[in-house]
Amino acid sequence: MNVIMISLHKKNIKKLKEGDHLVFEKIFKHYYNALFFFAGKYIQDEDDAENLVQETFMSLWLNRKNILSDSESSIRSWLYNTLKNKCLNFLEKDLSRKKYNDYVRTRQMLNISVLKDFEIDDVLFHEVYEILNKALEQMPSQSKAVFEMSRLKGMKNKEIAETLGITVKAVEANMTRALKLLRSHFSDYLPLLISLLMDIC
Repeated sequence: MNVIMISLHKKNIKKLKEGDHLVFEKIFKHYYNALFFFAGKYIQDEDDAENLVQETFMSLWLNRKNILSDSESSIRSWLYNTLKNKCLNFLEKDLSRKKYNDYVRTRQMLNISVLKDFEIDDVLFHEVYEILNKALEQMPSQSKAVFEMSRLKGMKNKEIAETLGITVKAVEANMTRALKLLRSHFSDYLPLLISLLMDIC
């Protein structure tokens, strides 16, 4: 089972540029949780992370005529790049305004460094999907089945156990095995990978 990139059809992009609120709402619902998770990996306060995600969608709406072409390419990279820059600005201002202990300051500086080096574009997303598909092919068959049912189909552990005829504990063990394999493949892309898996579901 290959993971398929989700992109907007050009007719929907055109509708968005024309101010179609329903298309914008679909985009918001589809990407919100994934973007919130991404922001939450770098912004410690949930309210701040949520505000940055909402600001990102507001920017999308206000700049829709300027940033989107009529092609079928995904707007995902624009959303992530905009959010990344908002997170960077927030962290840099926060670091200059507040007095933190050495541990928190070091963590903040590390997050800033990671985000600055994190180049997000369509090529990166394609690379991540290719690596993900290769990782899935290397998984033991049962771990792969559990992972796909859980992360790609949104099934609960109990449902997976009943479908495969195994115990819930076996489901959990296989998921742990699958995630461990993914971490070994995606050490540099883990926050982005998890975000992608959330917006696939």
